[in-house]
Amino acid sequence: MNSIKYFPEGVALGNAFINRENERKYLINRIKSNKHSVLIAPRRYGKTSLVMKVASEMDMAYCSIDLLAAYSEEYVRDQLANKVSRLVFELLPRLNKAKEKLITIFKKMKPEISISAFGQKLSLSLSNSPLQDITELLLNLDATATYFKKRAVIFIDEFQQISQLKNGHSIEAAIRHAVERSENIAYVFSGSNRQLLKQMFGDQGRPLYRLCQTINIERMAKDVYIPHLQHLAKVRWKKLLSLEAIEQIFKHTERHPFYMNVLCQILWEERDVPSIEKIDTVWHTYVKAQKHLISHDITELSLNQRRIITALARLPVKEIQSIEFIAPLKISASSAQQSLEVLISKDLVYRREDGFYYILDPAMKYYLDVVLWEDIG
Repeated sequence: MNSIKYFPEGVALGNAFINRENERKYLINRIKSNKHSVLIAPRRYGKTSLVMKVASEMDMAYCSIDLLAAYSEEYVRDQLANKVSRLVFELLPRLNKAKEKLITIFKKMKPEISISAFGQKLSLSLSNSPLQDITELLLNLDATATYFKKRAVIFIDEFQQISQLKNGHSIEAAIRHAVERSENIAYVFSGSNRQLLKQMFGDQGRPLYRLCQTINIERMAKDVYIPHLQHLAKVRWKKLLSLEAIEQIFKHTERHPFYMNVLCQILWEERDVPSIEKIDTVWHTYVKAQKHLISHDITELSLNQRRIITALARLPVKEIQSIEFIAPLKISASSAQQSLEVLISKDLVYRREDGFYYILDPAMKYYLDVVLWEDIG
């Protein structure tokens, strides 16, 4: 059995994609109505997998744009131009006249059709005004889709990076001008910094205010995972996992989508049905191997932030400013609150429905609560 296929660490395709029924239906309905969306979720919660699954189900042209490395408005413009110049060919019928029409739509950008290793590409002459180019690229893409009566989905990930650029608000305005006029292109925005995304789309003074509907992606329920795991257990071992073993997987991963796949990928390579002890050993070994990554995130924090996150690893609390919590840390109530807000903004800590503050990353929590003390001892 190819465990990577069923428990991928990256995009989940085919049988590896499970559930998300409500999110899928909601996103499909919005795309059908040509309404735009912003996906709000922590890193590695399966946002890209969701959009790709929906586009596939709807049999629509699709492209993904990653702005993680965005450092200027020219970079954003060039990324858009690269993806748009390829996506347009998925919208064309197989007719020479169709290409002629494409040339006409993009005529201001002096278009030329070329063939590369990736297939046909539309080469465009961009201007000295990146903001104008951004708007024109997206408007022309929509004009192409509308003329040929086709639909497409554009997924822009790490979109919050735009807000960090010197001319960020102007870029947002250029994108809004095209997106709100779109007739046949549905846009889905996402990113790994939920706080910045909420500001971009939720603050009244920002250009993107109320452009999109927010879709929150949460961790999946146990009753979704259990039948999925049991089905794959029968495929792998011809046996079911014990409910205790499944609960142990949930305990370590806290049903975080990425870590569910990571842990199960390793377990499903075992020759025999894994015991609770084997699950514990595999998780412990995996987290220890992630020391360099976890350490990097922790060393980036201030002293007070490290105090807070280390304490939360041991015991989640409701009241960060309570004497019981802050006294052992030798930190003031105001400093504790300020540190908590930074940890939340960095998506390292979150508040659950029960009102308690938890570390979001279960591997980091385990490292701080177990592995670190083991290494010291």
